[in-house]
Amino acid sequence: MKAMNVMQVAGNDKIKSYVAFKTKRFDANLMILQQGQQIPPHTSPSDAMLLVLQGKIAFMLNEEVTVLETGDIFTFKANEIHALQVLETARFLLVK
Repeated sequence: MKAMNVMQVAGNDKIKSYVAFKTKRFDANLMILQQGQQIPPHTSPSDAMLLVLQGKIAFMLNEEVTVLETGDIFTFKANEIHALQVLETARFLLVK
């Protein structure tokens, strides 16, 4: 068993991604992004779930924008076009 405090992992000016857990079936990554950063439109080959641990992001899925804040969970299917913009410095868990 491995322990990690996701609220104490340091971020900086770049997009940070840390592997929290990885198996043959899924990956869980801690993402830390600063206010103003963006991830451009793209697709993923697998279904995914976001759990916002801190901050606020605008998440675009198939051209519809949803604002996600601390505590929100958001899911989407494989091959859907998605992107995000960080409204307030954020950390979230991405499971896919």
